[in-house]
Amino acid sequence: MKPRIAAVITPYIHSSIRWHSLLQYVRSKVSRHLHLWTFLAGVTVCGLVFGAIVAGQLGQTDRLVLGNALSHLFVAIKQNQLASGTQLFTQRLIADSQLLALIWLFGVSVIGIPFVIAAIFLRAFTVGFAIGYTSLQFGWKGFLLSGTGIFLHQLVMFLTLFVAAVTAIRFSQQVLLRSLPVSKLTLHLMKYTGTFVLCGGGLMLGAFIQAFVVPHLLTSILV
Repeated sequence: MKPRIAAVITPYIHSSIRWHSLLQYVRSKVSRHLHLWTFLAGVTVCGLVFGAIVAGQLGQTDRLVLGNALSHLFVAIKQNQLASGTQLFTQRLIADSQLLALIWLFGVSVIGIPFVIAAIFLRAFTVGFAIGYTSLQFGWKGFLLSGTGIFLHQLVMFLTLFVAAVTAIRFSQQVLLRSLPVSKLTLHLMKYTGTFVLCGGGLMLGAFIQAFVVPHLLTSILV
């Protein structure tokens, strides 16, 4: 019996060890670049706040146009007239992948650090604008809808973007300071690109939530 029990338990022990090692690796990376994570978090908060402020300063015509668009969207959600989950997943993944590729390109360039920061700020600005406008237009229900429809996907998206942005900034700094030997530059570039490929998994998770989870949650709220 004991060898059988050991045979059953051993895979779980190995799996636990792998997860523990992965968590330790992530923690070490985050703690090593904590100042960058903190800075990017501050940039994100500023973008969210500015977006919400701009949403509150819209003119009556702009509010009417956006309000009608949101009303049509809510009707489409109620009547299950949205595009299929596969189409939504593809559209979301393509849009987010373009931003990720842009950050990769900024990281490769020597002067790309300000553009990486600007990309994070602009993404946060659009999210803050969307949440702020929906909340102002529809009150607490709008806040609940925007929190459900935007926050879940964007939380995964921002975590992925933070990893990509920190990687891009570090790589750009190393190239700028010439701390990477020319002989090892290709290897570091491959590692850099590999990190962004892994970030693509985060984008896929966010797109899946946006396409297959969020519509059902919004339907349950609106009905």
